Amino acid sequence: MPFPFADAAALQHWLLQNPAWVAAAIALIAFAESVAIVGIAVPGVALLGAASFVAGTGTLSLPASLGAAFAGAVVGDGVSFLLGRVFHQDIKRAWPFRTHPDWIANSERFFARHGPMSVAIGRFVGPIRPVIPLVAGMANMHTPTFFLINVLSALVWAPVYIAPGHVLGAAVETRLAAPEIVAGVLVSLAAAGGLVWWIRRRTRT
Repeated sequence: MPFPFADAAALQHWLLQNPAWVAAAIALIAFAESVAIVGIAVPGVALLGAASFVAGTGTLSLPASLGAAFAGAVVGDGVSFLLGRVFHQDIKRAWPFRTHPDWIANSERFFARHGPMSVAIGRFVGPIRPVIPLVAGMANMHTPTFFLINVLSALVWAPVYIAPGHVLGAAVETRLAAPEIVAGVLVSLAAAGGLVWWIRRRTRT
């Protein structure tokens, strides 16, 4: 897809000029930030914010935006899990994990502490997000259990990361004329921030 991937401002500008790509952009970003190795390098939160903002200006409905993010996240985590199931401990000898062994080590400790629910919790913990599904696969987590948690957690994750940008885009498009849009922006930002804060606080205790 010919759009700038690494810069949120450039992506937002490109999508405003090419609105037909908004759904694909959201799905691809959600997928990329969920895939081990790729997700470590991709500034997913910023890119999703930019893409969802453009969607909110009228180029893509909120349900369609949520659906694109949900699909990308589920497939991305699924790919990471299957890589872990196929390659197991050999993953640790592959680049870049052989030069950054702490990436997997930290995720293994997290998985050992929280068990299967780390797949859900890990979606909201930036540093380990793209590695937890890989570790779950390496640990031979029951496949149906993984995909059930993967799907259910993505249903929560998508609104948290898409709704604030989408509502803000709608607010800017209408010049903040509608009070319900202003309220939606504040509620979405507060809910998203509160949920992420609570999850990260719980994982530190």
